[in-house]
Amino acid sequence: MTTHDVIIIGASLAGSACARELERSGIDAVAFERDRFPRAKVCGGFLSPGGVECLARLGVLGDVRAAGAVEVASARVRMDSLEVQIPFERVGLGISRRCLDEIVASGIHISQQCAVTQVDRTDNGFRVKGPGFEATCSVLVDAAGKLGRFTRRKPAHEFGIQYTEAGTRGSVLDFWFFEDGYGGAVSVEGGRSNHCFLINKDKLPKYLNRPECLVTGPLAYDPLPGDYIAVGDAAGMLDPFCGEGMRHALDTGMLAAKIVAKGIRAGTAYEEIRREYEWEHNRRWSRKRAIGAGMREALRHRRLFRTGLRLAPVRWLNRIWD
Repeated sequence: MTTHDVIIIGASLAGSACARELERSGIDAVAFERDRFPRAKVCGGFLSPGGVECLARLGVLGDVRAAGAVEVASARVRMDSLEVQIPFERVGLGISRRCLDEIVASGIHISQQCAVTQVDRTDNGFRVKGPGFEATCSVLVDAAGKLGRFTRRKPAHEFGIQYTEAGTRGSVLDFWFFEDGYGGAVSVEGGRSNHCFLINKDKLPKYLNRPECLVTGPLAYDPLPGDYIAVGDAAGMLDPFCGEGMRHALDTGMLAAKIVAKGIRAGTAYEEIRREYEWEHNRRWSRKRAIGAGMREALRHRRLFRTGLRLAPVRWLNRIWD
């Protein structure tokens, strides 16, 4: 058995960002990751301008650019016959999760192919177990993603699908709304484009015939009250139309690290650390969640949504991705 200040369940973007910031703060942290990097992951592949800023703060933006990330300067949104061009005020990046997750996870304490299967409360914190390992800590961070078993979430009847194709789309993020769902495509490293769509559950079978198509779900936007500090998708997904999923993962991982490090140094109780994190998380992200929930509701009325998309000032639409 090993003992640490902090254990993080999962080492995708949120978990790795958290571990990286904790190590930089001098906190003994380890992330247990069920997979081995590099690996593919269902994701839109678009890193918003705010997400690019997070990578700069983590100190890995240069590595991401060197790996072939593609600058994205605008979005092109289509719904039926309507097409809207939205220039960005700051550039984003297109990059696959296979590439990005490996970069953010490099050089920090991660135990790969170690799936946490059990978490127990102890007098001094938590004990986690998995096949062949056991560890204890005073602070636990759940970064296990939208399908994790630890932080409960309210599932939606939607699934995500993702595939890549040869050829690029230039510096444009393409986004489509169609009858069965919505999603987009963006250029990524290696001269390829990444396609990712949110599909209603009952329509999913007709979209699974592409080679190497990945599927994830059911998706879950709303977390339920729980015992753990939840970051990234474990804290509830942002609507994919907002294009801020990767930024949310990076930002919440870094935010948790900052609050946890401060709490450990001050000898603050775990529940107080968790409450402070949840308050700050809600302050930062409740507006984007409300936008996503509003857009999902508006899509039930397609003609009204299309009219709103056509009439909305470009500067308002730009704020969705920044």
